[in-house]
Amino acid sequence: SLYAPSALVLTIGQGDSASAGIQRAVTLSCMPTPSGTHPDARDACAQLRQADGKFDELTATKAGTYCTKEWNPVTVTATGVWEGQRVNYSHTFGNPCMAKAAKSTVFSF
Repeated sequence: SLYAPSALVLTIGQGDSASAGIQRAVTLSCMPTPSGTHPDARDACAQLRQADGKFDELTATKAGTYCTKEWNPVTVTATGVWEGQRVNYSHTFGNPCMAKAAKSTVFSF
């Protein structure tokens, strides 16, 4: 194959762990072309490539974002393969506002 495989299942759940009640899930494949059930696969793949697959960069909060301090956790996960490497990523945001304030749209679905 000319391309290293990149196929992920992305989830968003309510709660503070990866086993939280999953509310939404999509698939994202980036090679050879962006595809899957992600609503903006092309942009999500471009952001993943730009971050070199470092999901922590994608879940960082945009500068100048203001959210309440309420604890209403939202957990996002990415499981699968990115450029041939196994991925098992999980990140918990303090609340939905913080999740929406992430720098990327990879987990916007």
